[in-house]
Amino acid sequence: MVGRKVIAALISGLLMVTMYSISDGIGIGIFFGMYLLPIIFVYGIPSSVLSDYATKSFKGTKRIVASFLLHLFLATLFVPIPMWISGSTWFSGITGLLDVFFFISALITAILFWITDELIKNKTCQMKRRKFLEWVGDLRI
Repeated sequence: MVGRKVIAALISGLLMVTMYSISDGIGIGIFFGMYLLPIIFVYGIPSSVLSDYATKSFKGTKRIVASFLLHLFLATLFVPIPMWISGSTWFSGITGLLDVFFFISALITAILFWITDELIKNKTCQMKRRKFLEWVGDLRI
């Protein structure tokens, strides 16, 4: 399970770096990626493991929705709690949070992480990936 989370973290982090690179340039994308990837590994993977543990008793759509909501909730906790602990005065309710760049980035990253993890976990995607790899393996020069 942790291996799947590491792959999902790498893919979602690289997607975020690509988004930053497209919108602001490669230098900015690499700069944000340098800080974003360790955060995804240190905070995102344990959060996702916690989400899987908390939703393991659910089945089907109920598990998917609960996992999505937990990913979003834990992403929203990532920004205000450290700011509150450090004594920052920017916290002015939910409207102040929505304007913060880090809050939006945390939500987008959590959504990408969740989507990537669910796609990797999906049996249909696993079978398609396996068939594709077998087809690539059958190619001979």
